[in-house]
Amino acid sequence: MATESPHTSRPSSTRVPRTISARRLKIAAFGFGGLCVIAIGAGLLTLNFLSKDLPSPARLQTIEPAIKTLVFSADGDTLREYYRQNRVPIRLEEIPPGLLQAVIDTEDRDFYSHYGVTLRGFARAAVVNLRSGRVAQGGSTLTMQLARSLFLHQRREVTRKIREILLAIQIERSYTKDEILEMYLNTIYFGPAYGVEAASQSFFGKSVRDLAPAEYTLLAGVLNNPGFYSPYRHLDRAYKRRATVLANMVRQGHLTRAEAEAIGQSEVTIVREVAQDALAPYFVEIIRQYLENHYGVKKLYEDGLRVYTTLDSRLQRIAERNLEEHLSTLEEREDYEMTRALFDSLNAETEETLRPKYLQGALIAVDAVTGEVKALVGGRDFETSKFNRATQALRQPGSVFKPFLYTAALKQGWTPASILLDTPVEVDTGSDELWRPVNFSGTFEGPVSLRYALAHSINVPAVRLILEIGTQPVLEVASSMGIRSEIPDVYSIALGAGEARLIELTDAYTAFANHGIRARPHFFSRIENARGEVLEEQRSFQEEVLDEDTNYIMVDMMRTALKEGTGRSAKRYGFARDAAGKTGTTDRYTDAWFVGYTPDLVCGVWVGFDDKISMGRRKTGAVMALPIWARTMNEYLEGTTESYFQRPDGVVDRLVCADSGQLPSLACTNVHQEIFVEDNVPTRICEIHQPGMTDVRDQAGDFEAIDDRASRDDEFDTGGGK
Repeated sequence: MATESPHTSRPSSTRVPRTISARRLKIAAFGFGGLCVIAIGAGLLTLNFLSKDLPSPARLQTIEPAIKTLVFSADGDTLREYYRQNRVPIRLEEIPPGLLQAVIDTEDRDFYSHYGVTLRGFARAAVVNLRSGRVAQGGSTLTMQLARSLFLHQRREVTRKIREILLAIQIERSYTKDEILEMYLNTIYFGPAYGVEAASQSFFGKSVRDLAPAEYTLLAGVLNNPGFYSPYRHLDRAYKRRATVLANMVRQGHLTRAEAEAIGQSEVTIVREVAQDALAPYFVEIIRQYLENHYGVKKLYEDGLRVYTTLDSRLQRIAERNLEEHLSTLEEREDYEMTRALFDSLNAETEETLRPKYLQGALIAVDAVTGEVKALVGGRDFETSKFNRATQALRQPGSVFKPFLYTAALKQGWTPASILLDTPVEVDTGSDELWRPVNFSGTFEGPVSLRYALAHSINVPAVRLILEIGTQPVLEVASSMGIRSEIPDVYSIALGAGEARLIELTDAYTAFANHGIRARPHFFSRIENARGEVLEEQRSFQEEVLDEDTNYIMVDMMRTALKEGTGRSAKRYGFARDAAGKTGTTDRYTDAWFVGYTPDLVCGVWVGFDDKISMGRRKTGAVMALPIWARTMNEYLEGTTESYFQRPDGVVDRLVCADSGQLPSLACTNVHQEIFVEDNVPTRICEIHQPGMTDVRDQAGDFEAIDDRASRDDEFDTGGGK
């Protein structure tokens, strides 16, 4: 039996090709198609999901970037800017062509040929990212950057990129290339500002229209990374980035190499970042609150309102400086527990919010004819106290209220020559104690005229006068002239009881300055939208509250108060114009006032502590407030033509006896000229001085003895507010 050799090979098997049945092919085809449908469906669902919160086509048709609101003074200074994005719109044709080319050559060289998205841009970004090993570029076109700037966030996400693409395509369908470029250059972020115009003003202190090639090519370079290439912090980096911009422009044939080298060697001057001018912060806050209340927050910060105010920036600066200098001088001279200097040092050392308890002041100046508020100081430091003492603080007015009393008396037939007794008086106020008002001097002068009593702010004659005419006529005069605060119906309003605001008192005094016609204060003349369309105008509101003759006599009496009475120290501070006014001082010297006026301008000043504590002995309106008024008015009016109060035809002169206020007899020795309303001149001959008669004043009593009996310690109160 033969055996098989181990090396004998086995027969080779032949591989038969496998065949796929038609049924299996159909299944595979359906499966692949299903996957494609699922993929397409998923893609569509994703696009639909990502498109849900995108702006509508209608919204894209009306893209309007946020524009800042500007508040202007009457003389054209920009007082304040309100914005969420610091932006100043500019038309494309106003932008230097070189800047346009620099931006396009660097950011999107295919801008005028693509439809919002470019594959070349994505490919170029991919190469750069691979080389750098990080996501350095995103391949976004200018249109995609515009879409991101307007509607999307800045985080690097795939979903954001898809949204960018979708929005860019829609924007390209809605706008021309030039419109897109203009929106881009007005919208894109540069660091301190949005848009090329605001950025140019921030970096170079001038309009983009006036930029040189060295400046606008540097500006174009900042776009890539405003923080990294900021000329404020990294000017060296900004120069390097400018070199890249110049190289791109050479590569695209828009600059020669020699031109690029010349520009690259040019240095630029960067305007340092400065804090916004804080002029008139209390005034501007009134404007801001008005805009927010009447137009809303969005319009205030995004719609580019233009507000033309009544403020005179020169007068405002003068007022702020004089108020602060005077109060600082008083703090240095007096032994106050807290001063502004001490408060500022303490405030700098703590994170707590401290309430300023140092001496405060306020001032408001109003055009006597139009009511335009020309200056307003609401306190010494807006940052530490936003409480506006010119418009919000209710304070006891003291003797600045007396003109309303004397006006009421004139309306009832009293004259400047009418005689009042300055002798002790007791008033039944309905309480257990009688009110015994006293004078600031602590003495009594006997018979005095209305003119003299007002000029020297003597209290007792004022009390006797209100006892004669009653409280209602005084309250009616005050109300008609603009006092809106509630004044109590008590006799002590003769000395300024109750409380009022500085703006009210200043408003009321506009009637004295303007022939008896009150001008209601207002703070702006008009408001416009960003297109220059007038949204609102504030016209002067005038109201006749006094007849011209009575008003002129009151003005003339207050002239005497300024020139010869409690306001006479105004001359010491250089003020000598035709003007009138009244000082005011309250109990325990808690409030000091002066409200004065020329025929054109009314200015009121208040000084005191917020806590209504004493400023110290003898700290009267003439000491605390009048110097601020006199210095401010003198400096502001210097070099201008002087205006004079014009006497009406119905006011006449007559000689009168100073002791009786009647026509003088041959025996009168103290005779002077006084003014009267023509139909209210004295008709009786002096009954005190008659030839051969005893002087009836001898029967009035020994006033020196009365003074002795009524004298008190130095710590007397002036009677106001009791």
